[in-house]
Amino acid sequence: MTNNATGSATMVFSRKLGPGQHEKYEDWLGQVMAATSGFAGYGGTTLLRPAAPNEEYTAIVHFDTTERLERWLTSAERTECLRALEDIAVESEEISSLAGLDHWVSLKGGIKPPPDWKMAVLILVGLYPIVILDALYLSPLLAFLPWPVGILVSLMVSVPIMVWIVLPLLSKLLGRWLCAQTTGVY
Repeated sequence: MTNNATGSATMVFSRKLGPGQHEKYEDWLGQVMAATSGFAGYGGTTLLRPAAPNEEYTAIVHFDTTERLERWLTSAERTECLRALEDIAVESEEISSLAGLDHWVSLKGGIKPPPDWKMAVLILVGLYPIVILDALYLSPLLAFLPWPVGILVSLMVSVPIMVWIVLPLLSKLLGRWLCAQTTGVY
């Protein structure tokens, strides 16, 4: 986990359930979210339910700092909740631990993550051409849809391009600048 006591922290979990366990898991989720809400810095849980019974649930837990996330991860309350999960989930794994925006950049040992302002520049540089191309080509094709639906479809195209193509490419191209160790401000 990145040590970032001042930035936001997110933990992503993936769970595949045993046959007929969805109702029990939904009950368990309610209990674990209630327990988690009592922790300082808890910012909510985003739950992605499976489209089909044999697919995985994904839960994204948000905290305001990595320190507070770590406090929850090592708490007795969470340990108790995980014991109850053993009879429900077939597979359970922690996908990743993310802090601030630095999860977009692969860091080698000892290199500090880039400051958020550099990550914001990276996102701006990547997002600008996607928005321009969307406005020129995709939006006119979606004009027949109601405005909110057109925006949703546009985001469903743009976000994966940004996440899986543009940001990884830019983080490689600009990696030296992103992770430059400086003592002053650029």
